[in-house]
Amino acid sequence: MGFFSFSSFWSWYLMRLFPGWPDHQTLSDYCFSLFLVFFLTFTAEFCSKFPINPRNDRRVVMLGGAALQGLRMFMTYLAIVAIMATDFVFFLAAVGGHAVGNLVVGLYQYHIEQEESILYNCRDGGYCIL
Repeated sequence: MGFFSFSSFWSWYLMRLFPGWPDHQTLSDYCFSLFLVFFLTFTAEFCSKFPINPRNDRRVVMLGGAALQGLRMFMTYLAIVAIMATDFVFFLAAVGGHAVGNLVVGLYQYHIEQEESILYNCRDGGYCIL
């Protein structure tokens, strides 16, 4: 019986999927790969907290939420595979993407809350026209 080592499984899979990788990789390919992992995790974080307007039809809200959750999980698992198959710098790019995504979503939600507080805080109780 042969013994199979799991330590080189991911690199073997990537070499079969992308012939010549990572031996013939240029600096621009490496930077693009880092950006791609950053963008994947940024998008996953953005999808996890993106506000869905509950004033729409209930079925549309449920389908939109399910689609965003599916996109988020796809992006997250794709980033996990990329991190497991590469080095520590890709892990740092993924953490940075989550951090920046969380910051952008937080600023976006803050902006929406500020706009709603301006619209709903009128003296006559109705909408304010700016």
